[in-house]
Amino acid sequence: MTSQAVTVKRVSFAQFEVMKIPKSIVRNRQCLAKFPSSSCINTLHPSSLSLNASSSGSIPSISLYQQSRSVVTHHRGFHSHHKYTTNIHTKSPLKTSALPFIPKRLASSSAMASSDGLSETLHAVTRIKLDQLAKQTSSYESAKRVLLDKADDELDSRKRIRLLIDGAEKLPTMTSLKDNPILSLENLRKFTIQSERDPSVSEDFLTDYEKTIRDELSVQSNKYAFATLYGQLVNEWISASKVSTSEAGVDWVPIGREEMHKQRAIWENYVFTAKEVNTDALKAYLEELFTNNPSKEVRLAFEDLRERVRKLQEYWNNDPFNVETVSQTIKTLLRTDVITDQKRSTLKEFLGNDVVLKEIADVLNMRMAARKSFTWEGVSMTEQRRQLNGRYRFYPDEDLLQTIFLQYVGLEWASRWRGILKSFVDRYGVLKPTPGSITEEELKDRNLRLGANLDRNLTVEKFLADHWMNEIFLDQLPKNRFEQRGGYDADGKEGDTRSSPLNVVQKLLHIIQSQIIMRRQLGNDTTVIRSDFKWFGPSIPHSSIFTVLEFFGVKEDWIQFFKTVLEAPVAFVDDAGAPPRPRQRGTPIGVPIAFFFGEALLFCTDFAVNQKANGARLYRLHDDIWMWGGIDTCRKGWGALTEFAGLAGLEFNEEKTGSAHIYSDRNKKVELNLPGLPKGDVVWGFLKLDPASGVFKINTEKVDTHIEELSLQLNACKSVFDFTQAWNIYGARFFRTNCGKASVCFGRPHVDAMLETFQRIQQKVFKSTTGGVGEHLKQMVVNRFGVTDIPDGYLYFPVKLGGLELQNPFIDLYIMRPEFTQNDPYEVMDEFFKDEEREYIRQEEYFETRKKSSKSGAAKLQGLEFLTREEYSRHREETSYLLLGKFKILIAEPWESGVDMVGDVEAALKAAGKHVFKGREPNWRKYDKWIFQLYAKEMMKRFGGLNIVDEGLLPMGLMGMLRESRFKWQG
Repeated sequence: MTSQAVTVKRVSFAQFEVMKIPKSIVRNRQCLAKFPSSSCINTLHPSSLSLNASSSGSIPSISLYQQSRSVVTHHRGFHSHHKYTTNIHTKSPLKTSALPFIPKRLASSSAMASSDGLSETLHAVTRIKLDQLAKQTSSYESAKRVLLDKADDELDSRKRIRLLIDGAEKLPTMTSLKDNPILSLENLRKFTIQSERDPSVSEDFLTDYEKTIRDELSVQSNKYAFATLYGQLVNEWISASKVSTSEAGVDWVPIGREEMHKQRAIWENYVFTAKEVNTDALKAYLEELFTNNPSKEVRLAFEDLRERVRKLQEYWNNDPFNVETVSQTIKTLLRTDVITDQKRSTLKEFLGNDVVLKEIADVLNMRMAARKSFTWEGVSMTEQRRQLNGRYRFYPDEDLLQTIFLQYVGLEWASRWRGILKSFVDRYGVLKPTPGSITEEELKDRNLRLGANLDRNLTVEKFLADHWMNEIFLDQLPKNRFEQRGGYDADGKEGDTRSSPLNVVQKLLHIIQSQIIMRRQLGNDTTVIRSDFKWFGPSIPHSSIFTVLEFFGVKEDWIQFFKTVLEAPVAFVDDAGAPPRPRQRGTPIGVPIAFFFGEALLFCTDFAVNQKANGARLYRLHDDIWMWGGIDTCRKGWGALTEFAGLAGLEFNEEKTGSAHIYSDRNKKVELNLPGLPKGDVVWGFLKLDPASGVFKINTEKVDTHIEELSLQLNACKSVFDFTQAWNIYGARFFRTNCGKASVCFGRPHVDAMLETFQRIQQKVFKSTTGGVGEHLKQMVVNRFGVTDIPDGYLYFPVKLGGLELQNPFIDLYIMRPEFTQNDPYEVMDEFFKDEEREYIRQEEYFETRKKSSKSGAAKLQGLEFLTREEYSRHREETSYLLLGKFKILIAEPWESGVDMVGDVEAALKAAGKHVFKGREPNWRKYDKWIFQLYAKEMMKRFGGLNIVDEGLLPMGLMGMLRESRFKWQG
């Protein structure tokens, strides 16, 4: 269809010019709310965005959409008394926000969340589909009733079956009977004809097939009934979302309200109160650590680091934005949990629209070119959100163009900074070797006696060094500018280019536990330290950040830019009318530029611990700190940490700070609060390190606290879908994650402890039923919709097949439990000692053979004896490939065994997949297959297969979009 054109006047800095735009660009007035700004400024929509600079390059032209609004308002039914004023301010070429053209009654609509708009759409779609479904259901049931009445009146069984076959094919069934993998009406018609003369086709045979046809008609009724139920659940969810917390009912307890206000007061005290730091003392410390380091290699490498920082600034690209860079920047924003649902929706609309992306790129390039005169746009509106761990986080909501701009700047600095610091530590001689490293003389003698050069890549020490460098060091900084990675609490997604922070810390826990086992069996005591900084993000003194950046060579113009960003005006979303206050301390949460600031500062702790603790590695994930090894090394490392923290104005979080000393001799009495080490327990999530056993165990007291919280959150849910989502996120994923991933080093007892934990959760939360969460959810549906006899599979089947997708946390554990070959992970080390003994004997025999050889190398062995067992086993972590093999076994996660898909279930699953995925091969997890096999018998009986509802009858696609919106926890 040819798009019509509307003549509009385009306002530029120097003149008005006449241009033509397609009517498709002229949007309705609701689009004004699609691109909010924290100060209700410059509202834009992707389909109508134009932010071209004027020919003079000093003032951006008014957006194409603004021009069309001022000329064609009558086209959308605006009244003539609406006046639009366009004020062009000349003080900054970047302030596109200085175009306040929206009337107040329209601007107020910008506060409406995009999920609300999506909910309205979903409501409308659901209503239409439910109306259509009701008509189809009525048509089907009426025709079915007529058919069955006719069949009941027919006394001849063969005629009755033919009548049922012919009638069934004409019924308006939800799914075609021809797609049924079990029942073939055409075959049955042939068998019925055969029975007219062939006595082998008995009356019992015909009776059984007649029952099969009647059952299939009931199957179609079930499909219609549960499709109707699904639509009712959607409407309930939409309606419940409109009810405010204050209207939620007398049963609701305002969870955490007191804690919310308490944490906000603490946050404000940090953010709006500057922290005085002795910058001269901090600079002197940095000079001692880097420029005056006793090591010449360190001093030279640091000079090179400063040169790289200089070149980064000198060759900074002031024209970096194009369609591709804007698109990639937006994609990184979408992987964060910082932006609001509304802005997330807007950004998704931008993607794929090259016209919009080009316009945005033009404006952002203007901003980059004028970076040295950068000023903050609007106010950083802060939203306080409750996390499942009980903490509140404070998220900024800012002008969207500015957000994209700072996202790119932050990504560029963060990724380049990572490369610069990695090059520094990669230089030979910069990092000290780990304590107890084998000397060159020892290595040379060992190679001589063993007759081969040691492959140092096949050792535990090399594995740990590579792991630290590639997965731990500067973890918060992206390896490349546009890497795809989720936030701290997010699981990995398909297409991610790097492991999620959550997976990184889970692997680290496995390594620590495996190191304890290995060191203990090798006769070494192990000290473990765990800590983090108290309110790290909000508490960082700005002067500490700037001192470190200046010391590394960041120039004054960039320091001023960063200062403008950090001192942004802040106000709370809930404090209507309150004047904003400038941030005087701390960094915004969850944005790359904050990661850059934090990692630049805390890199100093990484290097200080290495230099002052004899080559120890600090395992730091942002501000979460782990360190382990010999007790003297850990004492020195902790001393280095406390020294820097004091100079930088940081404090340790006492609740998460502690140490444990595990003796290799299990008969020794555990000593607590050893001098020179932090006091407290070593904890992560629900795990606590037991110094006596040397094992991370589940802390049941902490679990019980969250069980109470889970119960309150579930009781606050006002719809079945909300309840399901709350259980999946909190009752299943949160508890499973914080109990730690199963691993060989944790052993089967850890899996059993998790199973007991989930059993206790179900017993405590759902006291009134023995059926746990599933029985409780069934009762909710009965009470609200009067639907009884709900099959269990309906609760647990995936949404794609028409189920509610309630998560069963037991199944994941039972899938892997049989795969543990040892009850005790220490048995892995017992196997190592046996393998090592066999290897020692083989090497000794080889030595004697070489010694007696006539080859020239034999002369060097004359007068030498083979390594003693003590010499051979010394420095195992740096010499033994056998030890590396056992270490990798210890840190591994168990294989998932799953269940076998058998007979009709496998055929039904293929049929369901073919119907839902339109020919694509579905990638069912072993969890899914367990669910299918567990409930297949009942589901196939009720629904004729594993597909409950025809996807086209209900708004499942929109449901998926809406479910991506952030779940709002009560309190």
